Amino acid sequence: MALRRQNLSPTANLLRNSRLFSLPNPLPRPNVAETYGAGVQKVSDTATLPFPTHQAIATTPSSLARGDWGLKRPLPSRSHLVQTSNPVVRVKQLDTIEHVTDFDSAADHVRTRQKWEELGIPMMKGMAAMRETGVGNIQPGGAFEHRSDVTSYEGDEGLDEAGLILETVKQSVKANIQEEAKAAVARRRDPNAPPASFIPYSLPHPDPARHNARRWKHDGPWLPGMSADEFTTYVTKELTARRKEFNQYLVQYVKNEIYTIRQNSSRNSGMALEEAEAEEQRAAQEKQWANITSADINAGIKALRREAAVDPLASKLVQRLIIPFLRLPNIKFKNTAFHMDSTKNEIEQYRFDDDRAPLSTHPSAGLGYLRTNAYLSNHPILGPQGERTPVSARVVQPLETNSSTEKYARLGVAGFVANDDYSNTGSSARPFYHRPNDVQFIDVHTEGGAKVNVHPRYASVTNDGRIHIKLDRATGSEIKVARGELEDRPPAREKVEQDPMADLTSGMGKSGIKELDEQSSQAQDLANMLHDLAQQGGGSRGLGEVRPGVEEAARGEGDARS
Repeated sequence: MALRRQNLSPTANLLRNSRLFSLPNPLPRPNVAETYGAGVQKVSDTATLPFPTHQAIATTPSSLARGDWGLKRPLPSRSHLVQTSNPVVRVKQLDTIEHVTDFDSAADHVRTRQKWEELGIPMMKGMAAMRETGVGNIQPGGAFEHRSDVTSYEGDEGLDEAGLILETVKQSVKANIQEEAKAAVARRRDPNAPPASFIPYSLPHPDPARHNARRWKHDGPWLPGMSADEFTTYVTKELTARRKEFNQYLVQYVKNEIYTIRQNSSRNSGMALEEAEAEEQRAAQEKQWANITSADINAGIKALRREAAVDPLASKLVQRLIIPFLRLPNIKFKNTAFHMDSTKNEIEQYRFDDDRAPLSTHPSAGLGYLRTNAYLSNHPILGPQGERTPVSARVVQPLETNSSTEKYARLGVAGFVANDDYSNTGSSARPFYHRPNDVQFIDVHTEGGAKVNVHPRYASVTNDGRIHIKLDRATGSEIKVARGELEDRPPAREKVEQDPMADLTSGMGKSGIKELDEQSSQAQDLANMLHDLAQQGGGSRGLGEVRPGVEEAARGEGDARS
């Protein structure tokens, strides 16, 4: 390791250990404009972005006192941005024309990340499609499941159904090239040698695991998101160089299709023959099936193109060859005719499926690493709980506003805005347990605004980097547990009037010693006698009110006196 450091120049060593050199380039600023009914867009320059675009930088307390943040120059310690208890900054520009560093506070996203970790909810994929269909009781797949967390194109695990078909075509091309090479060597030795025969291949069997695979990262671009200039550049530079390779796979696929069609038609019209005759006829038919001319290949390619012109996304040419060859995201349209928010405009009847669109980040976005929310919350006093501690959510926007009536009330949870569980149209999957007026109108009397208790179930990241959270209302005893109103106390016993003499006659067991057991038996008999006499002595009188002569009779002294 020491030798390797000596080989580095001082400049290379400085750049390797420099925080300034390790800062990544900022991401493009997302669009935060909101469009209203009249077409007016409202943009806020100070609004918190849906995801961070700059790297957050922190420093140690000792370096903070000197203003050292590992940048080109120290940051001013008098700035109110660095005078907080735990400051974090983002650098907008390292060196301006005034020779200063333009920086801003990054506490908005950093603190939001810390609050998000306290929620402890799993990250899912495909929540957008579930949310749009209105199905709230079906949980989407996890972000770390095998069908969702696929990135590699190598090996059997990284190939989906279309990729496996293309890999079969590639192997067939290699096999036929080797067969043609062997035939060419044979023709050199013997000019009358037969030409190379076509070696067909069989399509792989359908596999549900491969069919349901949804990779989140693709090597190819997302074509609907490209501009006209970007698409022209991609076709000119990328596709032109790979045209010859694609035509090779296309010809091989068409040959196999022609061979399979001829084979199936011959089998359907076959007659019962003897075994020897069947073998000879089969060998002759295979030579006939493999006799594929250039005209047959051109006719097969034109047939694939006509099918792609009618339905491009569902055609064999696009699904089995183009998409896996270019490693493009699978494009799929969704019909919104039966959607609850659908319009009658035929132009907007179809749109791209968000579940198939590629993500700009991992489905979890690094926010959480839980695969499911199937775990119990253990209270330190009450033990395991059926529900976790609810989270207090602020009502950001009620159902009834000054201008319109919203479908869902919007709640603020840990720095994120999510829809309420209750739908104003009555289509909520869960019963309506809470009061209808808690989110119906804005609360101007409560300090800080109205708040409700919710359970964050899971969250999902869309392809544009926005986070959606599924909330459920907290309506059970977990609210009282969170307030501390339930205590760990034993159940109360029923009050039963007991005889005050019952304690004297109970608990007198045998000790095993003869003398002690005899004395205990005599004492118990005496206590029973006194108890009987007290009951017969007349109601309210106690043991001290026994008639004269009773004690003597109990001790056996009455007969002696008489």
